[in-house]
Amino acid sequence: MKKFKYHQSIGTLILLSGFFSSCDFIAAGSNLMAERYEFEITQDSLIKKITAYNNMNLQDSLFKIGTGNPYFYEGYINDLKNNDIYWVLIPVPSDPPTELLLTSVENSQSGEITPVNSKPKSEKEISDRKIAMENFKKRVLDNIGLRYKHTGNAMNKVY
Repeated sequence: MKKFKYHQSIGTLILLSGFFSSCDFIAAGSNLMAERYEFEITQDSLIKKITAYNNMNLQDSLFKIGTGNPYFYEGYINDLKNNDIYWVLIPVPSDPPTELLLTSVENSQSGEITPVNSKPKSEKEISDRKIAMENFKKRVLDNIGLRYKHTGNAMNKVY
């Protein structure tokens, strides 16, 4: 009887470790597929810079700690010229370097949303994601006035 319980425990451990190591999304909301950009400034400085880019003052800043996820400031960056809204997350720890995670892009005119924080299901979604990331770099990050490094996503998937 003891031997059976031991083998059952080992089997369960092997099954669970196989599941976790093969799963692209271990936990819902873990943001594994979000594209990450690293800045050598504090999170407060990054939020101030984005708030100024959005033509807002800090009291009106849209960066708030998420209601469902207390580990990130949730907010967006406006690209008014192109009618795009880039939805982003900034992790709560404030020591540099600070990460900014691009989760999706919404066109405010058409309402179309391009998800970035999910595994693409088709070639069109891959193409849309690439375009969204390029536009984000060219239209926003290159114009925000800060140096950044694109570090990819946590799953090391290149799209």
